[in-house]
Amino acid sequence: MHRFRYLIGSLTLVLAIVGAVWIVRILRHLDERPGIPLQVEFAEARGLRAGANVRYRGVNVGTVRNVTISTDGRKATAHLLLDPPGALHACVNSAFWIVTPRFGGLTEGATGLDTLVRDSYITFYTPSDRGSPLTAGSLLAGKERPATTSDDDALEDIAHGDLLMTLLVPENHGLRPGSAVIFRGMQTGDVRKVALAPAGTHVEVSLRIARQHRQTVTDKTAFWVARPYVSGALFTGFTVTDVSSLLTPYVSYYGEPGKGVLVQDGYRAAAEGNRPSVDIAAVPGEALRQPRPPVPAPTDGLVLVRISYAAVERDTWSADDVIQRQGSGVLFLDRSGRMVVVTARSLVDGSFTETDAFGSAPDIADEQIKVLLQNGTVLRAGRVWVDAAGGDFAALVLEEAPPNMVGTPSTRLIFAGAVEPGAVTVRAAGPDGASLPPTELGASPLSEVRGAAACAGERVVGIVGQATDGATTSIASLELLPNDLRPQ
Repeated sequence: MHRFRYLIGSLTLVLAIVGAVWIVRILRHLDERPGIPLQVEFAEARGLRAGANVRYRGVNVGTVRNVTISTDGRKATAHLLLDPPGALHACVNSAFWIVTPRFGGLTEGATGLDTLVRDSYITFYTPSDRGSPLTAGSLLAGKERPATTSDDDALEDIAHGDLLMTLLVPENHGLRPGSAVIFRGMQTGDVRKVALAPAGTHVEVSLRIARQHRQTVTDKTAFWVARPYVSGALFTGFTVTDVSSLLTPYVSYYGEPGKGVLVQDGYRAAAEGNRPSVDIAAVPGEALRQPRPPVPAPTDGLVLVRISYAAVERDTWSADDVIQRQGSGVLFLDRSGRMVVVTARSLVDGSFTETDAFGSAPDIADEQIKVLLQNGTVLRAGRVWVDAAGGDFAALVLEEAPPNMVGTPSTRLIFAGAVEPGAVTVRAAGPDGASLPPTELGASPLSEVRGAAACAGERVVGIVGQATDGATTSIASLELLPNDLRPQ
């Protein structure tokens, strides 16, 4: 028995010696690995150990060989060995820092949370205006805080049709490129750039709203910088709002559905100083309707657009009334080369639907007509013609339309013949500007199909508008449109 224990002990000792020799050989041969050795000085090591990773854009590109104290005793020096791929991206203007859990307060949020369950490591960032490559043995001053990365390549690419706008905030509360833009708790975009105004009076924040969400932003939308806010009293209880911004501040916004008109690229808005008191609208009743079997939207050349209209009816003896409507229209190129949209007059002309308290013509002011194209672009439009005979029919001309725009071909439009309501289908544009599947006339309320195309087979014969009762649908024939507004 004693002999067996002696053998086990001897074997353990031999294995320990072999392991120690193997580790020493590895450490001695680190200098023989390809790459470049660097030294980075920090105020303190923050738990950094030999063997920790060195990362670039989240990829391991090197190793921390050891951590020592500088000769004057004022710095901790991390000795790194960068692999060849990492060495290609390390330049004299690269920023190195130690990644550890950091909480920057309610404005800057938390970083380095992944090191809660693993050792600290070093990462570095190289800006797009790269400097000269680092050479072996370079001594660098490390950053004590994570570097602020503002390169465009660190952000999601801007897609065609995205809304690009500027938000003016009284003070930046930790927003940075890449911070989220939130609507109803869902991310709809991101912050692209943060800069102090030249006069120092405010901060300008460049935002991108994704194309599929740009209809959520109108000229009535309220913006604010979300950060935790405590309200209430000791005996009534406290309420904390925007708790989700505790780690990372973000831009939040909200607009009442159906209010305001769509905005164009370059729109500038002022943010609220504090979170406004807004009541988030409940889920609308029509959203509870059971969906119909999906019908693929046609792609047959018919170009539909989404129209947003806003105006104010001036009243002498009472408060002014705000008029806001949304609907559809048919886009085509007329014989003069203009981009024309035919739609319902009740959608784009407040004087057609409103009357003052005495039954006379209303005073309509501040009219705005915006058109959302299928590619996400928003253009301003002017009303150039309405049916003088009182029909619910009007024509718009787009302002600053790009020369490469494509409209509905003339072969798809019929400008002669009576319209038989029982033989037509309705084609409308959805809130995002995309064409919706065809429906039967009368299957949807007037609010959903106002200005839509009435089609007989594959060709447009008229525009869906309101009947004389103002509630049911009617069809205005394209035959009413003047010759100079028709296609060639």
